[in-house]
Amino acid sequence: MSQVSELNPITVMGGAAPARAAPARTAPARAEPTSARVHDFQGNRELRSEADRSAARPRFSWWRFAFGLVVIAVWIAAAMQSSAASITLSASGQPAAGGAWDVSLRYTASDIGSARLWLFVNGKRATPLEGSTGTYVARDFGSGSYNFIVKTQGAISAASPVVKLALGVVPPVVVSDKKRDAARLLMQGSFGPRSMDDINAVEAQGAAGWIDAQFAKPWSSHKLYIDRLKAAGEEEKEEHVFESYWQQLIWGDARLRARMALALSEIMVISNVAPDQKNDAMISWMDMLYRNAFGNYRTLLQEVTLHPAMGYYLNMLSNDKEDLATGRMPNENYAREVLQLFSVGLNELNADGTPKRDGVGKTIPTYDQSVVQGFAAAFTGWNFAGNDTSNKDSFDSPRENWTEFMRAWPSRHSTGAKKLINNAALPAGQTPERDLADALDAISNHPNVAPFLGKRLIQLLVTSNPSPAYVARVSAVWNNNGQGVRGDLRAVVRSILLDTEARSFAENSTSAGKVREPMVKFIHFVNAMQGRSKNGRNSIWWLDSPDDYLGQSPLLAPSVFNFYSPFFTRPGAIAQAGLVVPEMQLVTDTQIVGSANFFTRMINNHGVGFNETYAVNFDTAQWESLAATPDAFVDQLNWVWFAGTLSTQSRDIILRAMNKLPAADKHERMELAFKLAVIAPEFSVQR
Repeated sequence: MSQVSELNPITVMGGAAPARAAPARTAPARAEPTSARVHDFQGNRELRSEADRSAARPRFSWWRFAFGLVVIAVWIAAAMQSSAASITLSASGQPAAGGAWDVSLRYTASDIGSARLWLFVNGKRATPLEGSTGTYVARDFGSGSYNFIVKTQGAISAASPVVKLALGVVPPVVVSDKKRDAARLLMQGSFGPRSMDDINAVEAQGAAGWIDAQFAKPWSSHKLYIDRLKAAGEEEKEEHVFESYWQQLIWGDARLRARMALALSEIMVISNVAPDQKNDAMISWMDMLYRNAFGNYRTLLQEVTLHPAMGYYLNMLSNDKEDLATGRMPNENYAREVLQLFSVGLNELNADGTPKRDGVGKTIPTYDQSVVQGFAAAFTGWNFAGNDTSNKDSFDSPRENWTEFMRAWPSRHSTGAKKLINNAALPAGQTPERDLADALDAISNHPNVAPFLGKRLIQLLVTSNPSPAYVARVSAVWNNNGQGVRGDLRAVVRSILLDTEARSFAENSTSAGKVREPMVKFIHFVNAMQGRSKNGRNSIWWLDSPDDYLGQSPLLAPSVFNFYSPFFTRPGAIAQAGLVVPEMQLVTDTQIVGSANFFTRMINNHGVGFNETYAVNFDTAQWESLAATPDAFVDQLNWVWFAGTLSTQSRDIILRAMNKLPAADKHERMELAFKLAVIAPEFSVQR
């Protein structure tokens, strides 16, 4: 739309007023005594004598008096005519090419004489209008709110009422708080809603009812899945392990258990990124996490410690006692990581997760190198089950057993006294089993465990920056489930998901919520697209490449420190606010482009899979039927994809894109909406 601005003739934007031309030079007037110099009432000439002053006195003039009466009469007449003048205005907006808007205006003016009509937009004069009645189309408006008014310019003053238009601005959607809470719970306690029916069912159950129902859901063993494939004559391969993982994560009914097991796999990390883990070991490991997801932390800690997959990954498998003759010392790898990552962390914590400080304000280390050495010695003498543990030589070349917990060789266990955490100690001469039990008791009873691991679980399930009060409430449940039991993970998970910070939707908060991991978004996406296999299997396998897939897959972390650090932040406003964004450590230029391309390929192909025989196809018929009515389509998209948190801006973008395509092109509309949805910020951020 062309715009005409009113310019102030004595103002120059961005600079000083222009200098006036210098007057022509004349001969200087002779100076007179100051006492005789008097200025007239206009200040523009000097009177130098009484005669001059007398001549300058104003005289009554009849012709000036008559002229004044005429001016007053004209002014009164104009005012009377102006009071009778009126202008009406109506306006409507229509989408135009390139996402712009055109505004059609219709105006009618009466009793304005020869006055000119002008259109004003948001208080600025925009363009002259032809005639006293007509239509005018103003073009190329962006999205926003506008005020239109028509005014006269001339002897008669009149103006139309202000017409307000919101162009491309979609009114905020009225969202049911109860329904949104149900959808958000599915984001936190599973991998997101699968359908509107899913949300409605949780809304009817209530948060506590859904959580309790999930605790009771049966789950299917990964080993059983692999055993069925082998029974059908297939040779076990690594891709079958990942096939089993994805099968449970995407389609399993025990959804809270699956989410919790995945979270635990990112705290107590093993990885096959090398790849050198045995298939049986990885399958058994994941079954162990599923089994203990709602169990007791002390039991989980022991099973993690003695599992051969962990034994291999962090060198507790075949960890031998010291040998002074050769200088050999017990391997410290597992001892160090179980303390730093799986239990207490590096610094002493208050119950609310904030660090304790000494008298000069410094943090207090939880342990030192002597404690690591003590635990390393306590963990010596363990190797594969199924061997003769009374034969010390069998320790060096045991038969492999990747599915049973390790067994102890007393002859290869360090028998000296051992220093433990929090000033605890093990006496000399204990059995390897006794040393192990006492060492794990010392860890699990340490006051750091509740705030350290409680906060990690909150971060993985609900929000990256929980308040100290939130952490303290969860720590209290960790320390006592109400029946005097410590480390009850069922009670801990329940307290995390039912806490007021989890259930409250802080729409304008700058710290609530979390960035979603790529594999969590992927599981949600396949569910929301109603992904189904033709034969009950899948060929999703590895998605850890950032170039053309997710940049993340279960049990393929680059190190024991997981895919990202819980303390990671972004320089700038986030770091300055003292906030962390752990999952953002995965977000690189390569990952952003590769992941977007992967989601786009799935949308174009209507499915996913490395092998067409076992590919997963998407059933989008219900979505496509909605695409004829974009508002209804985006309403459902808001619930199933965004848990009722889609912003007005993102909604506007998707609606305008869909409306650019003919209503008959439902399939194209649907695909375009999906492609915009997967890159929308609300799909990447869990609120």
